[in-house]
Amino acid sequence: MGQVVQDSGREVERGSLSMNSLLCEIQGLTVDPGRLAVWSLGQAGYACKLPTGRVVLIDPYVTDYCGRQLGSAFKRLYPSPIGPGELARLPIAAYLMTHHHEDHLDADCIRELLEEDFPFYGPPETVRRLRELGVDEKRCHSLAEGGGATLRDCAIRAVHADHGELAPDAIGIIIQSERKIVYHMGDTCLREERLRDSVADTRVDLLIAPINGKYGNMNEVEAARAVQIANPAFAAPCHFWLLPGNSGGDPLRFMEAVTEWAPRTTPFLFRQGEMLLL
Repeated sequence: MGQVVQDSGREVERGSLSMNSLLCEIQGLTVDPGRLAVWSLGQAGYACKLPTGRVVLIDPYVTDYCGRQLGSAFKRLYPSPIGPGELARLPIAAYLMTHHHEDHLDADCIRELLEEDFPFYGPPETVRRLRELGVDEKRCHSLAEGGGATLRDCAIRAVHADHGELAPDAIGIIIQSERKIVYHMGDTCLREERLRDSVADTRVDLLIAPINGKYGNMNEVEAARAVQIANPAFAAPCHFWLLPGNSGGDPLRFMEAVTEWAPRTTPFLFRQGEMLLL
């Protein structure tokens, strides 16, 4: 278990700083009813543990697949806190992807999970590539904006994302477990009206937003504006400082802007492998 601290007036439980123990930490944490534990896996990847004990993965990037495929400009600059074999030891409820790019659809990771039985969810192009990798068709479920899925312990909803021609079917993903809601914006620019539609009548507990300002994504200021619109309890920046060719963004500027523009929101800067208990 992590230590409890006061963060901008809210009680927050932070996970262990030791990356070597991440698998053990996820396995060992009991999530009380009405709570949700979220760990950063680096880049835009997250693991969410539900009160049932099962885990939902979102865009996990845990290998150096980008470096192998795209060259040294996209090599990972520091190790993953968890590997594919360790993910396979978790009770995975669903493996979610916002789009098919290599740092979101980690083919090297997925190849090591072909013998598992949990479902994959993602946009149509993502599903097509999963099938090419050898994932059983019965495990592949397509998600498009406005669609979703209901599992026995959480609900998944696909919402708008605009990643341009790079990934025209990209989506954002909203996960609801009991009363807790996590909104992962995926890779997207800021479309204010569409964002308002996505969060209408939704009290978001954690908003995760890209800040790298490249390949059509928001920069840190635009991401802070998204936080202002969505008005979540917590907001976390992602998609920075891991891959030199796809890096950028200033997380401290994001934190400052959120504090100024969205005073009801607590900005939260994850370390790789760190946990936030909602």
